[in-house]
Amino acid sequence: MRPVETNALLVVIVGLVALAPALSRTVRLPPPTVLFLLGCLLAVVPASGEVVVEPDLVLLVLLPVILHWEAYTTSVQHAWRYRRAIFLAAVPLVIATAAVIAVIGHALGLPWATAWVLGAVLAPTDASAVAAYGRALPPRIMTMLRGESLVNDGTALVLLAIAVAAAAGERVTALSAVGDLAWSYAGGIAVGVVVAWLALIVLRRVQDPLVLGAVSVVEPFAASVLAEAVHASGVVAVVVCALGVSRQTRRLVGARGRLQVGAFWEITTWLVNGGLFVLVGLEARALFTEAGGGSEALRLVGEGVLLALVTLGTRLLWMLVTPHVVRALDRRPAQRALRVGWRTRVVSSWSGMRGAISLAAALSIPLSVSGREDVLVLTFVVIGFTLLVQGATLPAVIRWARIPALDAAEEENAFERAYARLSEVANSGLDGAAVRLGVAAETVQALRDHVTDGTPVAAHHDPGSIRALRLELLVLKRQALADLVAQGLLEDSQMWRLQERFDRTEMQLLAEDEAPVVRDGGRYLHAPQRREEPAVD
Repeated sequence: MRPVETNALLVVIVGLVALAPALSRTVRLPPPTVLFLLGCLLAVVPASGEVVVEPDLVLLVLLPVILHWEAYTTSVQHAWRYRRAIFLAAVPLVIATAAVIAVIGHALGLPWATAWVLGAVLAPTDASAVAAYGRALPPRIMTMLRGESLVNDGTALVLLAIAVAAAAGERVTALSAVGDLAWSYAGGIAVGVVVAWLALIVLRRVQDPLVLGAVSVVEPFAASVLAEAVHASGVVAVVVCALGVSRQTRRLVGARGRLQVGAFWEITTWLVNGGLFVLVGLEARALFTEAGGGSEALRLVGEGVLLALVTLGTRLLWMLVTPHVVRALDRRPAQRALRVGWRTRVVSSWSGMRGAISLAAALSIPLSVSGREDVLVLTFVVIGFTLLVQGATLPAVIRWARIPALDAAEEENAFERAYARLSEVANSGLDGAAVRLGVAAETVQALRDHVTDGTPVAAHHDPGSIRALRLELLVLKRQALADLVAQGLLEDSQMWRLQERFDRTEMQLLAEDEAPVVRDGGRYLHAPQRREEPAVD
């Protein structure tokens, strides 16, 4: 495509992503499904040309963006609690799925090496699909799906490299395959730790929000590139780096920096996620043109649907059987507390969709691999099936499963308990903070009455002293919040909610401190009067 056409197409893609939520409500389909369909329709338009997505664009640019924010916002405590389920889905399940698909692919006429290439391409679930479709899921299931999707790409890409090497005639043994897989994870973890350590050194010395934002952008790409340079897993490196930086950033970065960086990443990942679904749909014309069209294309579509059903069936069987094996081997009370019903496991199986990662992996297959064109079309059909069938019906499956809302209720109760505890800390530290700041006792009592029952602060109290005291109390609350997390009494997810609320309150107080003060009806009003949510102190 010419540069002008490419630029116009980018504008169209961003526009479609922006309109997707409204279109989704109109047609009552999830936004990713709508975006994939729009991409397929756009592929039919002659002016769009034949769009070919470069695999490096997805694997080295877009994927690190998605993985970084997904890992950054993943609760380390939740992930550790469900570590066994995540590991079983991210490593053994990927290998098992690749093996089953390889057997079916070979039965359909592909050489063994190419069949394993196809299995490695289709084995992993997609992080962008999980992030986009999983918002309606309970926290427990979402944690496991996110953890799985953050790690299983590393397993699949190692399998793909081994299969491609075998297809090229290289000698591959079980020992070398295990060694490659082990180094992929070990090297990725090491690189992620190093990049996170370097990033934290910078964060301890810088408070400029623009510099903090730039550092956060560099982190995933540095981890990915360095890991790939030593032939380790860039996926694992990005995830480890984000997890390592996440909690420490909450301590080291100020409110303004946290809010700005968080807003940037939320918008960026939303655009990248949505754009990927459109790009996958846009690949339709190029892929089916390579396949030759006609009866050959229809044959590949039929085989692709078969492979999609096999992929779903393998995942469903794994999710239903492995818990019973684990229960037979581990009967500890802690393990029993993590058990879920079979309907919930069906939802987890149905949520395992494929997406742009599989397509990028397929596009990265060398031209010399026999049957490459068939693998590309089969991959596209499987992705389309998961997005159109599994994705569109996921809300109905969730309703059918009748999953108890205990996770959300427990999380909300923990949040309220933590909020009450922090309020007690602020109340007990109010007098001491007033002494340090030299605030009069009557002003302290006025603030305490205001926080307790909403009594307006009288006009004769100095608004500057009130603001300084409230800011000091936020410091105490943040310290108490860090202690609760360190003691394991509060989950990361609740910590982030409280931290964001504190940050917004701090920015509100600082804005009032910079604003002119006018007197009205016996109270002080400080412009601008923006109240996005009630103050928390």
